[in-house]
Amino acid sequence: MTVPSPGLRLIPAVVTVTLGGVISLQSRANGELSRDLGSGFAPALLTMVTGLALLLVVLAGHRRSRLGLVAALAGVRGGRLPWWILTGGVFGALFLVVQSVAVPLVGVAVFSVGVVAGQTTGSLLADRAGLSPSGVKPISPNRVVAALLAVIAVGLAISNRLESASGVAVFAILAFVAGVLIAPQQSANGRVAIAAGSPFSAATVNFAGGAVVLSIVVAAGWALGAIRITDPVAAPWWAYLGGVLGLCVVAGAAWVVPMVGVLLFSLLSVFGQLAGALLLDVFLPTADTSVGWQVVAGVVLTLAAVIIAAVPRRARVSGR
Repeated sequence: MTVPSPGLRLIPAVVTVTLGGVISLQSRANGELSRDLGSGFAPALLTMVTGLALLLVVLAGHRRSRLGLVAALAGVRGGRLPWWILTGGVFGALFLVVQSVAVPLVGVAVFSVGVVAGQTTGSLLADRAGLSPSGVKPISPNRVVAALLAVIAVGLAISNRLESASGVAVFAILAFVAGVLIAPQQSANGRVAIAAGSPFSAATVNFAGGAVVLSIVVAAGWALGAIRITDPVAAPWWAYLGGVLGLCVVAGAAWVVPMVGVLLFSLLSVFGQLAGALLLDVFLPTADTSVGWQVVAGVVLTLAAVIIAAVPRRARVSGR
């Protein structure tokens, strides 16, 4: 097999970092839409519905993904696969709601730090419970240290805003919880992808589940008067791109992961997400966003936590 040149090997890495930045853009888009619509549930539902519609178009032209989706669903009905692998969209829906509500209040950077801290912690629990396709993994000292460091990073990132923004600590904690929910979401979607042989099949299950859950919640909230759409015309056009951006991440990951591996993809995408969040909060801040040294230090500590958590796995992979 021909070894690609350094320039060609750099392309997947650059694409992965860019995908991390796209995640930050999605956070800003959903946050902006939430501010104008007056509800975090409406942007989350729009993201799921838009993403699902685009994925149905993809499946219509991709026979392998269609057959894989049918095979995965048949496996669940026949008891060969656990039912909970179809619940990824539920966790994704909860994440989108927290994202839409929290970003306008705490900014993309603080939200991203909270999510990564929660994701590090959630991965410990998911690996220990054996939710991921790779099975049960022990909780190593390095990963415990990484999780603690990530939690400290969240506290540091919001320390200068505890008095300046009402409820910032609550939303930072919610961002942490949303990050924890990413672990079971990825575990469920990963199992569907393996069973179906296509990441697009897994993404379709994820977006469909989220769309159903959020449709029920929004319909019930509307009927009870708890959810009202205030001013959709006021939102800029880019605020409606959450579903498109989410699908870009899924499609990009499907292309990049086979070349760079899951571990390197995770590290590079997190770096892109945090760097993109900082750039957005510096150059395109929301009304309540402030970026001090605490946020920058929190981002650096979070990146260090992700690297520490990945060191044992990297060593094992390189030793094979």
